[in-house]
Parts: sequence; C-alpha cells; structure tokens
Amino acid sequence: MNNKQILDKALELVNLNIETELIKILKTSGSVPRTFDAFMIVYKEDNKQKNIGTIGGGLLEFEAIKDAYNFLNNKETSNKEYNLTPQDAGGIGMVCGGSAEISFIYLNDNKDIINDLKKEIESKESNVYIFGAGHVSYDLVEVLYKIGFNCIVIDDRDEFANKDRFPNASKIITEDYDNVFNKISITDKDYIIIVTRGHSHDYVVEKNALKTNALYIGMIGSKKKIKTLHDKLKAEENYTDYMMSRVHAPIGIAIGAENTEEIAISIAAELILVRATAENRRKVKN
Repeated sequence: MNNKQILDKALELVNLNIETELIKILKTSGSVPRTFDAFMIVYKEDNKQKNIGTIGGGLLEFEAIKDAYNFLNNKETSNKEYNLTPQDAGGIGMVCGGSAEISFIYLNDNKDIINDLKKEIESKESNVYIFGAGHVSYDLVEVLYKIGFNCIVIDDRDEFANKDRFPNASKIITEDYDNVFNKISITDKDYIIIVTRGHSHDYVVEKNALKTNALYIGMIGSKKKIKTLHDKLKAEENYTDYMMSRVHAPIGIAIGAENTEEIAISIAAELILVRATAENRRKVKN
C-alpha cells in the first residue's frame, strides 16, 4: 500500500470515529532504514491493535508502534527521537548507528493533516503514459499502482482501453495514436511507455514521444525491431542517434523476464530507479 492509499484509509477510519495515530519520520541522520517520506498508521478496531504501512521495519518500527499505541491511548500528539545504537550505548538495540526523529499525531484531533499530506504527495506525483492496452500493460498497471505511479492507459480499441480491464488506471484514453499527443500534456516529471501491438504504432508513438520533455521513454521490443524503427526515424524524420538515446529500449531492467508478469516487474524496477535518481534518494548509487 502506497502513502496515498494509507492516507485514504486513515481518513476513512477517522470518519468512522475509529481512533488513529499517524507515525511519520520527521528527520534522520546516519544509517536508517527509511527517510522522511515514510509514514504509517496504527489504530484499534474490534479491540484489536492494527497497523498499515511501514517506516522501515525492524526494531525501530517495533519501538515506534509500541509508543504509538501509548500515544493513541492518551489521545496525544508528540515527537520522539530514537538512537539506532546498541543498548549499552544508550540506544534501542540496533547497530545502524543513525538516529530518527519521529512524529506521532493523533489524527482524530488533526484531521486536516491527512489532506495536507495528500496535497503534498499529489504535488510530487508523476504520470505514466502507457501506450498500448495489451497483456503487458494489464500487468504493468497493477504493479505501478501499488508503488505510487499514476497510470494513464492509451489505446485505439474500446474493447481493450476501458475501466473494467484497468480498474486501477487513473485515466483511460481511447484515441488514435496519431492524434492523442494533441490531447495530452506530458511534463518533465512524466514517463512514457510504448507497448503497442505493432511496429507502425510504435513508430508513431516514439516519433511523438521524442518531441516531449518526458523524464523517461521506454519501448518494448527486440534489438532488431528497435534498430529498424530508429533507422526509419533517422531517414524520414532526421532524428539523430543522440535524440534516440533517450529511449530505454529494450525496456526494463535485464532480469531474464519472459512472461508478462515478469516483464511488468522489470519495467517497474527501471521506473523505480529513474524516480529514485530524480528524487536524489540517498540509497541510489551513481
């Protein structure tokens, strides 16, 4: 469950008058499992303690959850710092050597923070424009939805591009590939994935994709197919090798993927890496 979905659940719980506590990392130093983008919620339902989300697992999360229920019982909002060092050094029994300051927020008295956090997430969100609504797209949307990408599925066939087939797509567009670029606005935060059903459609989409400033462009296909399309773009559109070097093709990280589920995971992994690099995440090694 991604952060936006956790917040939707938190709002649902609060609206049902179920007492809920938010656990959010405020700041960190040194080696820690997760950074300030991580949060989770704890609540009590049917006399059972429940939680959703993660701030990295392990002993830090265990201690934070334990403290969160204490704050929840007292309807409290508070901050607490955790030293991720051995107990004999005054820490909580970890060897990471870092520290984390965590905020605990009693959401039933602070409902507005849920919407504020959602707005903050939405301001950073990017769209994944998936051209083609075939088998790979079907599996890819499910994977990307779970890791916080907004998927916009585009195809020229109503029987493939529809909400029944893609319930977790944020938007579905049924349009000719030649015309659809006039109806969408792709920014430098967005991703383009080309998985259409034929070379001619791939050609049209790639030709127009390269006119955008998309953060990422990826195209499925064999090296032979990709070379054929690129040679055609050079001959007919005067595109250069430098321009076409923007395209990740064959798409995805090479993990030996064969079936559509594995291919979807390889593509998702590449998008995670691109997103993490764009966000300058500390765990990305240059």
